[in-house]
Amino acid sequence: MILLKILQYKTPSLRNIALTAPYIHNGSLSSLEDVIRFYNQGGVDNENLDLLIKALNLTEREINDLAKFLQALTDSNVPELVSDAYAVTIGN
Repeated sequence: MILLKILQYKTPSLRNIALTAPYIHNGSLSSLEDVIRFYNQGGVDNENLDLLIKALNLTEREINDLAKFLQALTDSNVPELVSDAYAVTIGN
């Protein structure tokens, strides 16, 4: 029996996604627009690319609209979230 090692990445929520740069599992993309353009071209061709990943063929307007939508998922209470994050003792 052959065991296949499958790479898996936990997909985080899109809530506050505009605040979490850099993006992609290795932090190689610095903006939401970069991420959308990356997927729009179908990722990077390589031997591990899932066959389901294809170019999206989005227009520049669609890319911009999608980026604006993702930015709209940012909470209005960001200063409070940041304050709460700094208040947590590391290691607890």
